[in-house]
Amino acid sequence: MRIFLLIVTTLITFSSIGQKVNKDFIEGEIYLKVKQKPFGIVSSTVNLTSELLFLQKFSSEFVLEQASKPFYTTNSENLQKIYRLKLKSPDKADELLNQLIKMPEVAIAEKVRLRQTISTPNDPDTETQWHLNKIKAFEAWDANPGTATIVVAVVDNAIQTNHPDLQANMLAGKDLGDNDNNPNPPNTSFSHGTHVAGIVSAVSNNNLGIASASNNRVKVLPVKATPDGADPRGIYYGYEGIVWAADNGANIISLSWGGIGFSQVEQEVIDYAHDKGIIIVAAAGNEETSIESYPAAYRHVISVASLDNDDKLSSFSNFGTWVDIAAPGRGILSTIPFNSYATFNGTSMATPLVASALGYVWSCFPALTPTQLESVLFHTADNLDTVNPAFKGLLGAGRVNLLKAISCPNLGLVTATITPDGSTYICQGQSVTLNASVVNGNTFQWFKNDILTNITTPNFSATPGANYHVIIKNGNCSIISDKTKVLLNTAFTDTPIVSDKEVTYCADLNLAGGLIATTINCNYGGPTTFVYNGPMVGYDGFDKSGDDPNVNVFSLTGTIIKVKVSITWEKKDQFDKNSCGFTDGGDSPYNDEVSFKLQSPTGKIITLIASGTYSGGATTSGVVTTVFETEASPITQGSLPSSGTFAPAESFNAFLNENPTGIWTLLPEDDNAIDPLCVKGFSVTITTNGPIQPPVISWWSAPNGGNQLANGSEFFPPTNITGEKTFYVQALCEGLCPSPRIPVRLNVLTIPQVYVFPVSSTLTNSPEFKELIQKQTLRFTKNTDNIYQIYDASNLQSEYIPIGDTPPLTSPVTICTTTESYLLIAQDCPTNVITWNNGENGQSLVVTPSSPIGYNAYCHKEWSPCAPISSNNILFVSPSDAVTIMNRVYANSIQTFTGNTITATNFIETPAQTTYKANKSVMLNAGFSVSGNSVFTAKIGGCSD
Repeated sequence: MRIFLLIVTTLITFSSIGQKVNKDFIEGEIYLKVKQKPFGIVSSTVNLTSELLFLQKFSSEFVLEQASKPFYTTNSENLQKIYRLKLKSPDKADELLNQLIKMPEVAIAEKVRLRQTISTPNDPDTETQWHLNKIKAFEAWDANPGTATIVVAVVDNAIQTNHPDLQANMLAGKDLGDNDNNPNPPNTSFSHGTHVAGIVSAVSNNNLGIASASNNRVKVLPVKATPDGADPRGIYYGYEGIVWAADNGANIISLSWGGIGFSQVEQEVIDYAHDKGIIIVAAAGNEETSIESYPAAYRHVISVASLDNDDKLSSFSNFGTWVDIAAPGRGILSTIPFNSYATFNGTSMATPLVASALGYVWSCFPALTPTQLESVLFHTADNLDTVNPAFKGLLGAGRVNLLKAISCPNLGLVTATITPDGSTYICQGQSVTLNASVVNGNTFQWFKNDILTNITTPNFSATPGANYHVIIKNGNCSIISDKTKVLLNTAFTDTPIVSDKEVTYCADLNLAGGLIATTINCNYGGPTTFVYNGPMVGYDGFDKSGDDPNVNVFSLTGTIIKVKVSITWEKKDQFDKNSCGFTDGGDSPYNDEVSFKLQSPTGKIITLIASGTYSGGATTSGVVTTVFETEASPITQGSLPSSGTFAPAESFNAFLNENPTGIWTLLPEDDNAIDPLCVKGFSVTITTNGPIQPPVISWWSAPNGGNQLANGSEFFPPTNITGEKTFYVQALCEGLCPSPRIPVRLNVLTIPQVYVFPVSSTLTNSPEFKELIQKQTLRFTKNTDNIYQIYDASNLQSEYIPIGDTPPLTSPVTICTTTESYLLIAQDCPTNVITWNNGENGQSLVVTPSSPIGYNAYCHKEWSPCAPISSNNILFVSPSDAVTIMNRVYANSIQTFTGNTITATNFIETPAQTTYKANKSVMLNAGFSVSGNSVFTAKIGGCSD
């Protein structure tokens, strides 16, 4: 059937320098995923009228040569929405794609990528199977021959099913290239798949040819993915082959093919197989690069690099942080059509060796889950860092070791796990105990940042800012744990708000009120923004200059209710990924090559901007900040990059109800060479349904260290010792570091408390003053004009007599003249019966000291439960004395202290104007402090200076 497609075409002229022809796609073929499940019978046949009616708005300018549903056999509604379109005119594919991605019916529209086999033939001069010795296969078989039968699907160009060294381990398969049940090769040029199948499960112990790592415990499910008449290097129906294998009994799927470039459709096929409990193994590629090759780099795929017989990375092999494991891949002897053998090189050879090893281990321990089986494979691998120092961290878990892989599960060690006693996101000065899995007879080797420590116990006290792992050994079992990173938390809880307090001796603070700390609530739900602080990363032609930007989300509780992302970037006319620091060249930056994806801590990936969204552009748009929020309007197709807030191509709703904690990674991509994408900034803002709660408040005896005195927002320290004491309060929100400790002062006043005011002779000689100071209930207060005045507290009609605007003076008071008079008032005695140390009784004294003297008073009362106490001592000192100042200076005071020497350990409230004058020295010792907005002067001099 033919339908005719019409789109409005736009002539685009491409620079021969700025743009290269891309050979990575099958010409004229498109994956189209619709949003609604098609109606009607599920079959490969496409009823355009009922299923793709929206395409019929196009006319004859574009001819659809073929439309099929490649995954119609699955029970997956998601995959049944995918179509594979083939155009009569392949050069029209880009124009059609630009129209399709704008249509409301379309969920995904992308070119079908061309994947190719990954191997290089070698001369058949290798007589031994060195790779089986290297991975200790023979020793493993002696220890455990295996019992169960495991099915490994080989999806490849073709497989000779009746090869004498394969036939006994071969199942009936499928040819998806020619849509029949004959997966055999049409000629000897289709040799790749047969070679791969021999590595997976050549028959052992048959006095013929070769053996395989599977020890006859694996059956091969052959799936042909290349048409007979096509290029034998091409894998045209590999993902259809994955689905068929997943639906027809495969336990493991081996894929020795791939290529650069991500495809959302391909990832969904991988997800489908993974969700069915199938392990997928794929070749990392032979391009000698760290550029991701797919399907190896997809989520839920074991990516395999190739090694030589000295355990060094094969010169042709890809590598990178996306590689999971390595295996021998050079000079591997295996089966080829027809009934022959040859040695090939490639990650194509390393991959089936890993699949075969997995099948063998699974046959030994059929109760293992896929996750446990993968864990055994990775954690028993031999580390390769020593022999590959230039590729440290880029070869996955290391080289497969079958002997260790079957030894560890026998001892109950499926994985070496590290379990922390608490959070591994800790503050400076804190530690967390890491606990290794314990089995009788285990020994332990702990590593910090890959350096062996002297710790050999099951527990390790870890500090922040390092990676930790442990090797557990027991007999032939040697299993290495994943690395546990203990991060330094630099996010601090906000400091509490506190107020100093004055109370009288022996006061009951439970009645009078204690020290109060007021803090803001801990917001465990956000919105909280987490910002990438790493270097700028350049992207060009599927390559990149560094790690993808990421942020670590912490301190939020609950599940996600909203996500916002901000990216600061520029697409510039320059050379490659490493030229982002250069000035833009001024020509077209090809913005249409840009795409961004976001990966959550659970591994879920959504598209923020799809490739082809922007127009190429005549010149760079400069540095732009693109913010993504679900509620915003989408980016206009064909527009130029600009700063603003837009809807992501795929909704953030995919992350709703997930736990936000962990690493969020930005996945930028530039899908063609020349003109790099330069990512300068990245942040994620998360809002959850976590509650708003108060922080934990603690009270301490010292600003650092010391003793914890109490918890809670109110603290009731003892009041049976007079004087000023400083306590320290701290707030802590879960997931954050404690706030700095804030000092708060409690001043316990004596009973009575004596206050001293300078008074004039005019005031002291007035009859009203003389009469008032005789009262036993004399008090002082301050009026609204900040004038201090005295009155009789027992008489509501009492006259208020002003005594001046100077606050009470702080003891000691310097006698600079012998004519100055002072009013001493003793307050706070509940009985109002007071005796002074000079023998006088009453509430007050007027004194005119001419020489050094001290005054205090005693309150006649029952003191239980505290000891009896006299008032504070008011000292009058000579300017020639050595003066010690320990008492606080009250706010708004104006006071000068004079002495031969002055030693101060006191606190000056704000605001105050205070002067320390000494003939010899002024010493400000520990405990001395001045609040802001106060004026403090220290100088050499005496009373007259």
